[in-house]
Amino acid sequence: MPGRRIVVAQSSVLGNSISPVFIERANALREGGIRIPTSSSLIGVGIAEIMAASLLDHTHQALKESPANVTAAMDNLMAGLAKLKQDCEPAAWENAIAYCRRHPVAQLILDDPFTRRSFRKPRGYPGDAVLIDYIYSGDCRLSEAESVSEIGQRIFEYNRDTPACKAVRARRDVVRDVIDWLCERVARPSILSVACGHLREAWMAQAVRAGRAGRFIGLDQDEMSIEVVRHELGPLGVIPVCNSIKALFRGALADETFDLVYSTGLYDYLDDRLATKLTERLYRMLNPGGKLIVANFLPGIEGAGYMEAFMDWKLIYRTREQMLALAASLPAHCVQINSFVEENKNILFMEISRI
Repeated sequence: MPGRRIVVAQSSVLGNSISPVFIERANALREGGIRIPTSSSLIGVGIAEIMAASLLDHTHQALKESPANVTAAMDNLMAGLAKLKQDCEPAAWENAIAYCRRHPVAQLILDDPFTRRSFRKPRGYPGDAVLIDYIYSGDCRLSEAESVSEIGQRIFEYNRDTPACKAVRARRDVVRDVIDWLCERVARPSILSVACGHLREAWMAQAVRAGRAGRFIGLDQDEMSIEVVRHELGPLGVIPVCNSIKALFRGALADETFDLVYSTGLYDYLDDRLATKLTERLYRMLNPGGKLIVANFLPGIEGAGYMEAFMDWKLIYRTREQMLALAASLPAHCVQINSFVEENKNILFMEISRI
């Protein structure tokens, strides 16, 4: 595949070196994922650290020189980490991650409150609802009492504009549209959102704001997220439930059925065994004609290396075939399964209809 060549001026990253840095990248780097040819053999620990050192030194110098270098420096960093993650043996990649976090560039990158929150995990887990609100809102001071530096703001703006973050916003909008579509076709439909976070898609759905949804339950194990749902969406009739997915197998929710069940930010953290078991359970919670929608990031997203190295945010990526395999045990005679990707081609949706 022909690539786009990024040329970083030698004064930006190499000081008095003779040659500029050329980094070959695929045309699709900021348009839905990188496409880097697979190497013939995997890189070991020693070579991985040398490669990481070169990449990080260049990035550090560029960011120190001027905040104006953020876009070029982050482009190169994203591409370099993606290549390194792809080409390394697992142990070598883990070693490279540790090296990234020791390198002085990490302190500059952690000026971005989005990256910093993910890395520090104030709620004890990655991808919390406040972190997702950073992606939605575009406000880099969303939950930070301290000021944000110019370079931190620019890195934040860069990260929010990556295909993965665009895909998260598209994911929200897909579910919003499904809710509105359902409420036009079913009188006061019952809806369950699993691992609902702040349930922003419901707030945006015209049908919910107009009171046309029926029993709408938002389930999440994070008490602080549920409190936001209670405060903002309780007046619109949404019922917040603070519990883990165990509540779906036993407890108050176990015997309920719904016209729509969806979970769009959970499967990326579930292994195949648990994801399959949950899919089976959620399907059994559907009314006849009901729909189950689950989403998962696809392999090969642009920012996976950066997310793991600097955000300590690891996902389980799945292909279409791997997603469909999660539903393989469902009764074929009364199931219709469709799949589609959002516009950025980073997130796959699986739609299961009970017929």
